[in-house]
Amino acid sequence: MADDALERALATLREGGHRVTPARHAVIATLAGVDGHPGAEELCDRIRERHPAIHRATVYRTLETLTDLGIVTHVHISGGATAYHLTSDVGIHPHLHASCRVCGSIMDLPDGLLDAVSKELRDRLGFELDPRHVALSGTCRACRDAG
Repeated sequence: MADDALERALATLREGGHRVTPARHAVIATLAGVDGHPGAEELCDRIRERHPAIHRATVYRTLETLTDLGIVTHVHISGGATAYHLTSDVGIHPHLHASCRVCGSIMDLPDGLLDAVSKELRDRLGFELDPRHVALSGTCRACRDAG
């Protein structure tokens, strides 16, 4: 799966006429190979372990560029953090997120989970919800059971 996502992302860049720079390759490869929802700092640390010449600022700029190009997407987590992953355009299934405000874990949720809410908001208020970029905040089962 990771190799497929990496190859699709690189192909998408090339097909769009964009260069595959060492930084872009490193960011995409790291995202394709990591489980979970890493933040920019975690990505920087992982990339610097394997590619010490790629600077932190370059990783941040590359994340922004790849987001603009539709290769990477982000989700805002409570507390102001941002997590990143590859987009559905490169083989990652579309999904929503939930974040535990106690332990900070991030869970994937089914993509259509908020469809009825989205429809209600659109019909009643004319508001178009974009739930993929913000994590729902709550308390996970493990933290509730521990409390």
